[in-house]
Amino acid sequence: MINPVALKYKFLYNSLRYINRNNPRTKKYQEEGFKILASKVDKLPSELAFRPKFIKQSSCIKVFDKLYLFISKANLKKPVEERFDALFHEVGHWLHFQNMPALTERKQIWANADIEKIKCDVSEYAVSANDGKEFVAEVFKGLVKGKVYDDYIMSLYKRLNGPNVRRGK
Repeated sequence: MINPVALKYKFLYNSLRYINRNNPRTKKYQEEGFKILASKVDKLPSELAFRPKFIKQSSCIKVFDKLYLFISKANLKKPVEERFDALFHEVGHWLHFQNMPALTERKQIWANADIEKIKCDVSEYAVSANDGKEFVAEVFKGLVKGKVYDDYIMSLYKRLNGPNVRRGK
């Protein structure tokens, strides 16, 4: 049976990839961002779909066994120090989705998390979901950018199966 939600995302993803296939700015963004990530992680998605810049939100969506990575073109013109933040965050989701604990386990781990400490040490957005999913993506982004977290944050990240990030480079 054909699932309409799966069809919708497949069509949207492939359409956006097709529209941007010859766009030098999106190609350059992907090459530069993936070059940084390749020095930090073992596995990367093969492609991104770029949303129009008026759609500010980037996302990684899992529909059944397929992952779709959408990046807003609004990121292309951001200052260099934050240009790849959305990419790093969404690739963090992409990697996490492949080794994510079950929702009940994530919620159980997250139920005892020190929310105030996470807001202070990671970000406000890291506590926006009640299952640790945004926390993992935000810590991943920070690690890729060279941020060092204390044992509490890293222990929680590991318990939630946060993706491995190599140091240095």
